[in-house]
Amino acid sequence: MGSKAGQPEYPATPDEMTVALNAALEAGDLYRIMGVIGEMARIHRIRRVARETGLGEKSLYKSMRAGASPEFNTVLRVLRSLGFRLQAVPLSSNDSQ
Repeated sequence: MGSKAGQPEYPATPDEMTVALNAALEAGDLYRIMGVIGEMARIHRIRRVARETGLGEKSLYKSMRAGASPEFNTVLRVLRSLGFRLQAVPLSSNDSQ
């Protein structure tokens, strides 16, 4: 992952994106989740993601920023466009809630 001086590092490769997104989901931090998904969309060219999802570029920028609360369907469509899907996994008895 690369970063410019003073800016946070964001995932660039599919493996890095998977790790970053799973970490954000595991933490349950919506701000972090949307930040990762938004950066993934920017890395993959928001114009392409907009075209594939049928959403406007401005809407995507607005809804895929850290702290945004887009509709769940929007998140699913963007993730699918980026080559990802959400998957439910049962918690083990050792997982804290």
